[in-house]
Amino acid sequence: MFMRETGKTHVYQEWDISKINAFIKIQKGFNKKVFKIGNYLHPMKISLLFAIVGFSITACSQNNRQVINDQFSRLTGNWEGFMEYTDMYDNKIKYSMPAECQTLYNGKKWQYAVQYDEGEGEKSGGKGDCTVNDDGTRMNYDGVVWNVVNVTQKGDSINIVLETTGKENRKKANLRRTIFSTSETFSILEEVNFVEEGPNYILRNKHVFRRKK
Repeated sequence: MFMRETGKTHVYQEWDISKINAFIKIQKGFNKKVFKIGNYLHPMKISLLFAIVGFSITACSQNNRQVINDQFSRLTGNWEGFMEYTDMYDNKIKYSMPAECQTLYNGKKWQYAVQYDEGEGEKSGGKGDCTVNDDGTRMNYDGVVWNVVNVTQKGDSINIVLETTGKENRKKANLRRTIFSTSETFSILEEVNFVEEGPNYILRNKHVFRRKK
């Protein structure tokens, strides 16, 4: 999201991160419940079991759709913060710059526009939109379809994890996008994993915003 390649090699001016009041923490682990089933089940019980499981999955997905749309609704407004980007050629050098964002939600589509301050009077930006399918399992994010793999709501915070596959620098890659929000802040992390280079993900870029007063 929000990335625009400028082709420049200079290091962007550092954004004063102290301006971002809230510390954003994304949980990496989730508790798992294990159900033990006996050695024998009557065919009718098996059918009933699958019916219950199918209903639970459907209900959970539909609930995810509602949670995501509720998040899009509360993200409506004006935001300020920064973007940090890890160079895709050496995966080490990091650049950062101030950023502002405006978002709208019309009940079906979340739309955003973002502006970057590259320093020395230079500006760049972009815009896009997101929609969620009816069963809450996929998100169309700027024309790319992502799988919704996890939605976690705890108090005022919502964490949404999206995954898909694609290419970066002509290499096959697994892509992950994590959207975290509260009523006053939101962040978007984009990570990439190269299939041929092992299981580790690289943080490609992140956007961190707080609501403008």
